[in-house]
Amino acid sequence: MKYFIDFEASQFAEEIISVGCVDENGRSFYSLVRPQKPKKVTEFITKLTGITREEVLSAPTADEVFSRFFEWLQKDGAVRFYSYGDCDRRFAQNTIYAVDDFHAQLALSLIIASMVDFSVELRKHFRMKRSVGLAKVVSYYRGEEVVQRHNSLDDAEYLREVYLRSRSEVIDVCPFAEEAPPETNVPHTGKHSVLAHREGFEITFASCGKAAEWLAKTQLKKKLTTKEKQNISNKISLAIERDRPYNGFSWQRNAQ
Repeated sequence: MKYFIDFEASQFAEEIISVGCVDENGRSFYSLVRPQKPKKVTEFITKLTGITREEVLSAPTADEVFSRFFEWLQKDGAVRFYSYGDCDRRFAQNTIYAVDDFHAQLALSLIIASMVDFSVELRKHFRMKRSVGLAKVVSYYRGEEVVQRHNSLDDAEYLREVYLRSRSEVIDVCPFAEEAPPETNVPHTGKHSVLAHREGFEITFASCGKAAEWLAKTQLKKKLTTKEKQNISNKISLAIERDRPYNGFSWQRNAQ
């Protein structure tokens, strides 16, 4: 059975705060999840997902949600979970440490072990160097603009639609222009700019230092000392070199 899954998560702690999943036959599962650190449902997360701290405080725990999710799953035959992007596996890994229920642990373990990032396959399908946003692909198939609300069930349903449509399509010419990432109002003076992206959101900086300043202002909500700025800048640079996420974003350098 194929499952198309999406999580929304808290900031910094990156615990799951909502799960949406659709199987290949169209059955769906959705729930908010109460994280262990509800204060990490920040203003940024609320603006991105529409999920408030008050909502997750009254939501069922990860034990309850993923125990029900395990019962919802079809148990016959092999399973595969498709996500869009590389964040969802990490969210599941962060959340599994918070569960004690045996069935919840089984469900999260199964998700982690059998998850496939479909954005990689889709990028190859469209003959692109970089992955394209999920909403942009849905818009292409529907012939009308789709705005992504970062609702986990909506995104799971979008992913299923894209998967099914792409299976019967042969691509000779990529329908998407390989556009340069959006620029900020900071001039790019270095040899390389730095791109941060997360689930359809992208922003470009002149340097790792400028990216560190942006993280401090919008995510950390604090003014950095020179040492703190350098430390965060180094972590961003290391994330680029190791092709790993940092602070909830994926990072890469772009030649000028």
